[in-house]
Amino acid sequence: MKNYRLAIDGDYYEQKYWSSFIQNQFQSYEDFWIKNIVPLTNRPVDIHFKTDQELTKIGKTANEICIAQLHYSILRHLARVFDILTRGNIDLDNLTEGMSRLCGALDVAFELLERHQNSSKYDSWLEKKNGNGKIGGKEAREAWQKANLYPLQNLRDYRNHLIHGRMLPGVVGNVYFLPKIGTESNYFDWGKITDPSNNSGLNQNDLMPAGDILLLAWTETIKYLDNQWKVVLLK
Repeated sequence: MKNYRLAIDGDYYEQKYWSSFIQNQFQSYEDFWIKNIVPLTNRPVDIHFKTDQELTKIGKTANEICIAQLHYSILRHLARVFDILTRGNIDLDNLTEGMSRLCGALDVAFELLERHQNSSKYDSWLEKKNGNGKIGGKEAREAWQKANLYPLQNLRDYRNHLIHGRMLPGVVGNVYFLPKIGTESNYFDWGKITDPSNNSGLNQNDLMPAGDILLLAWTETIKYLDNQWKVVLLK
């Protein structure tokens, strides 16, 4: 059997981002891809999934196809964040999109990990509980978060503060500064940052360039994903 590799045998995005960050930061993405996803496809003829009949013949299930789709969805979220980071000059809008994409990648990862651990519990093609009592992706995602004490919730909270309710205040110059992750709730009163006469309080140590905030969130996310792939998916 051919020794498949993302750099040669992946799709456009997998080949493009292999050397950008997968190889050095998320190697377990390829390890899982080789072991669990390549057999579901028609390689070397094409990269698409086998038919249902062909998959049944080799003992593959709908849950494995579901997981393969989730796996690829994570990469697409990460690829967008990588593009934002490498483009530079990150402002509030870029940070908001980047944090949303990272949280999207984590949401998909939580569902994937839970489905892998409890494959018979969740309907493969159901987004959330239906009238027949079946449960799907939403319940899988929530179950993983609860069982694992809500990993990286600080990133989700920051994303929520960027999107829901008032936006975060920033200091605009050659670099766009915003409150660090974990300090944002101290600055719901924008005047603490934007009004120099407000003595109630800006702590300069609470501010960080928007690009550095996104890079920190990226690093935590990639580290979590790579570790969970090794511990849960590849053990």
